[in-house]
Amino acid sequence: MPRGRQYVGPTLAAYHQVGWRSRRRLFLLGLLALVSFAYGAIFALTQTYFLMQLSVPFVVLALLIIWCLPETGQAPERLLEGLFAAFLIALLCWPDYLAVAIPGLPWFTALRLVAVPLAIVLLISLSQSPSFRADMARPLKASPITLRLVVLFSLIALVSVPLSSDPSGSTSKFIVAMLYWVMIFFVSAWVFQKPGRATFLAFALWMILVGICVIGLWEQRLQSVPWAGHIPSFLKIEDPAVERILSAKSRAASKLYRVQSKFTTPLGLAEFLAYATPFVLHIALTTRRFIVRIAALATFPLIWTTIVGTDSRLGMVGFFMTFMLYLIAWAALRWRRSTKSLFGPATVLAYPVIFVAFILSTFFVGRLRALIWGGGAQSASTESRKIQIASGIPKILGRPWGHGIGQGAETLGFRNGAGVLTIDSYYLGIALELGIVGFVVFYAIFIGASLRAIRVSLRQFDSDTAVIFPLVIAIINFVIIKSIFSQLENHPLVFAFLGATLALVLLISNRDQVPSASPTADSSRA
Repeated sequence: MPRGRQYVGPTLAAYHQVGWRSRRRLFLLGLLALVSFAYGAIFALTQTYFLMQLSVPFVVLALLIIWCLPETGQAPERLLEGLFAAFLIALLCWPDYLAVAIPGLPWFTALRLVAVPLAIVLLISLSQSPSFRADMARPLKASPITLRLVVLFSLIALVSVPLSSDPSGSTSKFIVAMLYWVMIFFVSAWVFQKPGRATFLAFALWMILVGICVIGLWEQRLQSVPWAGHIPSFLKIEDPAVERILSAKSRAASKLYRVQSKFTTPLGLAEFLAYATPFVLHIALTTRRFIVRIAALATFPLIWTTIVGTDSRLGMVGFFMTFMLYLIAWAALRWRRSTKSLFGPATVLAYPVIFVAFILSTFFVGRLRALIWGGGAQSASTESRKIQIASGIPKILGRPWGHGIGQGAETLGFRNGAGVLTIDSYYLGIALELGIVGFVVFYAIFIGASLRAIRVSLRQFDSDTAVIFPLVIAIINFVIIKSIFSQLENHPLVFAFLGATLALVLLISNRDQVPSASPTADSSRA
C-alpha cells in the first residue's frame, strides 16, 4: 500500500428486505385509491351540501403549490390590472343573476369567473416577485391603522364561521367577503398608485353611470327590465330569487313602478348612484374642457330622474349629501389655498348654519320632507325598520360575539309582506353576524380611512390625486346609507374605493412640494 494512505475496508450496501419498496408503493397506491373512493362517495351522497368542505384540500394544495413557486422577480402585472378592470366591469355592467347554472354546482356568475383567476394571479405575483410585494405594501404602510382594521375584520369573520348556526352557509359568505371585498381592497391599493389611474376611474364611473341611467329610463318606459323574457336559455336560472328580481317592483301604497336597471333591486341602483354622483360633480367642477364640464352638469338631471324612478329615500340622501360634503371640502381648500379670498373662510364658518338649515328644511318643506324622510307610501318600510331594531338589539346583546357571517337575516327572522326573509339595516346585520366588536371594526375601517385622507389631502395634491375628495365622499355616503340598507351588491365597489383612497394618500404624502393650484383651478383633462 502506498505511503501516506490509510486502508479502508469495503463499503457494504444498506440491507433491506427484498420487495419492501414495492410493497410500500402498492400500499400507498391502495390507500390513495381508498381515500379517493371515499371522497367521491361522500360527494355523490351529499351532492353540493359539503361542496365547500370537500374543496378545502384542493384549495390548500393549490396554495401550497403557489407558495413553493420560485422567485423570478417578475409578476404578471398587466394580467392583474386587466382582471381587476374586468371585475369592475362585471360588477357594474352585467346583471349578476344572468349566469350559467350547472345542476349540483354553484352559479357561474361573471364576478366569480373573474374573481377566482384574479385571486390566483394575485397570489402568484406575491409569491414570485419581491418588488411586487414591496409595491403593494407601500400604500398599506401609509395608512397602517386601516390595514390592521381590515386584517382584524377578516379574522373576526373567520372566527365567526365555526360559531355559526350554519357553518356551511357562513363559509360561503366568508369566501365571498375575502374575494369580493378584502382582495379587491388590496388589488385596488396597488393599481391606483400609478398616476392617472384615479382620474380614469372617475371618468369610467361617469360613463357607466350614464349607461345605467339610460337603461333605467328605458325600463321605466317598458315597466319591466328590458331583458326580461329575452334571456338566452344557457343564462336563464330557474330560481325563485331570480324570478323576484325580474318581476316588476312597486310600493304597495303607491303602486308606482320602481326602476332597478342592471341591479337586483331599485335600492341597489339608488345606492350606486349615490356613490357615483361625487365623481360626476368632481368632473363638472374641475375639468378644464368646457364641453366636458357641460356634459357632466347635464348628467345631474339624468341622475335625479333615475333616483326618482327608484322611489328610494337612500338615493336622495346620497345625492344631497354629495353636494353638502363637496361644499365644505371645496370651501376648506379655498380657505387654505387662497388666503386673500374671504369666500372660503366665510363658507367654512357659516357651514354649520347651512347644514342645520338644510336638515331643518327636510322636515318643514313638504316636497323635500317626502323625498328624504318619506310619506305615507313609505310608512310601512319605516315601521318595518323599527320592528327589526326592537327585535334585533336583544339578540345582539344576548350573543355579543355574533351569530356568524351571513346569518344576520336568519337570526333576526323578520319577513316582509311577501314572506321573504329580510333585514333592512346593515348596522343591525353586521352586529348580528360579527358581534359588537365586528360592528365597531367594520365601520372604523371606513371612518378611519376617511379621516386619514382628509388630513393628508388638506396639505397637498394635484389634479389626479384630487380624486381623493369624491372617493372620501362616496365612502361617507356608504357609512350613512348602510344605516338603512343592508344589501351587499355594491360592497366590492366601496372596497375598491377604500383601496384607491389609500393609494392616493400615499401619492400625496410622497410629494415634496404643494402644487400652486387648487382642485377647482387645476383640473383633470378629459
